[in-house]
Amino acid sequence: MKSFTHGMVTAALAASLLLSGCSAKKEPETGFTPRMDKDAKIQLDMIGYFGNFEALDQVMSDFNRFYPNITYTYQQVGGSNEVAYLQANPNVDVIMTSSELLTPKDSALAKYCVNLSEADVDFSAIDPQMLSASCIDGRQLAIPMGQNIYGMIVNTSLLEKEGLALPKNREEFLDVLSALKEKGYNPVQGPTAKVYAELVANQIFSGLCDGQPLNKALQEGDRAAAEAAVMPAVELVDEILAGGYTDPAVNDSYPKDNYDQAILRFLEGDVPFWVCNTEKVGGMKKRESKSEAFQKEPFSYTFIYPPTGENGAYVYREPWCGFAVNKDGSHLDYAMEFIRFLSTEEEINKMANIKGVPSVAKNSSITENYKQVLDAEFIKDGSVNLGEVTPNIVEAWYSCMTGYAAGEYVSAKDAVTEFLDVCDRDMGQE
Repeated sequence: MKSFTHGMVTAALAASLLLSGCSAKKEPETGFTPRMDKDAKIQLDMIGYFGNFEALDQVMSDFNRFYPNITYTYQQVGGSNEVAYLQANPNVDVIMTSSELLTPKDSALAKYCVNLSEADVDFSAIDPQMLSASCIDGRQLAIPMGQNIYGMIVNTSLLEKEGLALPKNREEFLDVLSALKEKGYNPVQGPTAKVYAELVANQIFSGLCDGQPLNKALQEGDRAAAEAAVMPAVELVDEILAGGYTDPAVNDSYPKDNYDQAILRFLEGDVPFWVCNTEKVGGMKKRESKSEAFQKEPFSYTFIYPPTGENGAYVYREPWCGFAVNKDGSHLDYAMEFIRFLSTEEEINKMANIKGVPSVAKNSSITENYKQVLDAEFIKDGSVNLGEVTPNIVEAWYSCMTGYAAGEYVSAKDAVTEFLDVCDRDMGQE
């Protein structure tokens, strides 16, 4: 483990009040009040999924304003190895989490997490919908660090140069793709394992949320209606492939994690639409200086919901990763104090802003890159995953759409049937 000490930097705002239950609501106060011995000399051990975690570093540094003698260790541990790591290192204090690892009924990671609903932690600064994915059976096991949104980064300078506007619906999207192809561009790009599924992910995942048509059809056992709700998304992928608006060979060349090299590829300046999520957008600003092409000829870009609907884009959001307290940690009281601090409006916003992802705070500023997806006009009718879209369903959608695009299914109906079978199982219909 890497060990280090942070000095004092800035004060945090908002406070902690007693919370009972995942959906409890309280108005935040105006300041964080430390409750432990401020002179204590202890070491908090933390694990997370990222190597260079500047956002967490900053929160640690801010925490030292109140507890100047606390030091930290941080170890990068992948999600697939997290439980094994905790078994070998049971005294870790603060652990990173993800819905993929917390939500399964037999989740091994969930057993390590303190129930924050019964602890003295105030979540009133955080959007309660964003707390949902880590609220398991009425137990708030973690706080999210940001929002995950599926979409596309658009080179708006390129579109403007070619006399094209941001498309607002399916028809306009296809028209823009056609025009770009005629001008010699490869319009839609992204890694094979993600590009097709993520292009229409909002259309499918929003439909699975409570009260939406696909969700209702599945709940009522109406398979015909469920197929009718999914098929337009598959047909759009068909149109994009048939029109040559994406190049499977180019997509095969993208890194599977759709990260560093994919970002640098977009910054070359000739990619109109790059399919990605907000995690990837968060890494773009830091890489602008690493791109010779971008430094030589900078351009404007923005993140949008893919306009795949007849009347516009489908709006879907979900919480992304989070932090929990290990119930077996060496310093449970100070780990809880750290989570209390992280849950304040200033710190939860700061973590998201440094990481470059949308914040989960009720009150947060909207950076330029996210104006097209977070302004009120875009989210007023949107859907948030409150647990309906399970990790199994997400994995099944990626698998089915990637396989379908590669010609592994006899028909679109076969791919849709396989996907809906997983939805039925996870939604308790089988």
